[in-house]
Amino acid sequence: MSSEPGNREQEILETLLGFLERFPTKSGTLTAQTDLSADLSLDSVSMMEILVEVEDAYDISLPLNMMANVSTVQDLVDQIKPLVESTS
Repeated sequence: MSSEPGNREQEILETLLGFLERFPTKSGTLTAQTDLSADLSLDSVSMMEILVEVEDAYDISLPLNMMANVSTVQDLVDQIKPLVESTS
């Protein structure tokens, strides 16, 4: 894994998009700007499954209160990135 900030962000984004592929999108396209609730209709159980997958993939622990600041895939990347970088 690259340690360059831009590359790390792209890597996290690609990982998340991979995890989210199994959920149908209303727009048909999954991007960084995809809204997790409105476009993917993720409920709290589905979101928890995604968070567990992220924790396992990056060996990090995500605080549940961070989800209050998350609405898009990019928002989630922005929350995960500092945690991933602090363990590198």
